[in-house]
Amino acid sequence: MPTDHSYAPDFLTPVPRHGESMAEVAARIAATPGEEVDYQLDIALRGRRVWPHVLALHRDEAAYERWRRPTPPALARLAGDGGAAVATAAAAAMAVLFESVLAPDWPRVRAVLDADIANRADRMAAHGAAAVLDGLGERMRWTGTELVLERAYSGIIDWADEGVLFVPATTHVGPVLFAAERPHPPVLFYRARGIGALGERPAGAAEPALAGLVGATRAALLTTLEEPASTAELSRRTGWSNATVSYHLGILLRAGLVDRHRRGRVVRYARTGLGTALATPPAKERTSRTTRPPPPVRPDDTCRRPPNRLPGRTVRATDTLPTRASSGWNQAEEAQSIRWR
Repeated sequence: MPTDHSYAPDFLTPVPRHGESMAEVAARIAATPGEEVDYQLDIALRGRRVWPHVLALHRDEAAYERWRRPTPPALARLAGDGGAAVATAAAAAMAVLFESVLAPDWPRVRAVLDADIANRADRMAAHGAAAVLDGLGERMRWTGTELVLERAYSGIIDWADEGVLFVPATTHVGPVLFAAERPHPPVLFYRARGIGALGERPAGAAEPALAGLVGATRAALLTTLEEPASTAELSRRTGWSNATVSYHLGILLRAGLVDRHRRGRVVRYARTGLGTALATPPAKERTSRTTRPPPPVRPDDTCRRPPNRLPGRTVRATDTLPTRASSGWNQAEEAQSIRWR
């Protein structure tokens, strides 16, 4: 498998739509025209048609063939029935993946993604686009006028007039990824902040001593507030209603264990120094505590997308990003780039 192959067929990851359910995402995948699926498989897989304009992005034909992947036997058999059959099977597999793997933990996953979006939006509002783009992920840099993504091929993307969609992911490791297919706006996928929280104990498992002091519900909220969060975010993390969370936050606020601040229409709560001291177990307990291991993460780009293609997983930065961006990878013997304009 080529180590620099970060391509996944775009039909597997349709451009996110706000409020869309997983069933609706799967339906869009299944409805992908067969010729579009075939074209995207041609790009990625050895032994299939070579499109001259795709070949032209690479140094030469040998470099392109090294970059392409071997076709898995199961996919080869399915592709024999045409691209539409591949899209139908992929949609069914995506729906099963979500229900069996992601759905049980989806509220917690969504809370991490929402927190990432809120954090980066705050940073962008306070410090500008560069403060966010410079630290978005591996093999990407912001030059002040262009986004540069390291790749083994060169090209130009020049239809970002409506901006770029930024999509955080909890199951992706490695470089920032992109999808660019006319007429859709370009999309960047990156690793979300705070993924470690998915491997921690559920919110209800507060320290017994703390629960005995302030009550189990307030103890769980206090231990969950490792980073500032709104009432709605805490509601999604804990599974409690907004009213329940708001009531107990009010008590913690009056006790001096949390503080609150407003940014725009959103009020976020954060632990005070006293609240942090109470929520942090003694060193001996921290070292002996067992935690649930985080979900497995595959080091490729095909598993990063189902969770962050669902409702609320995108942030549009059309007012701060230029309509011109690029990507390029400097290898030891050559320099290759893809440019967004």
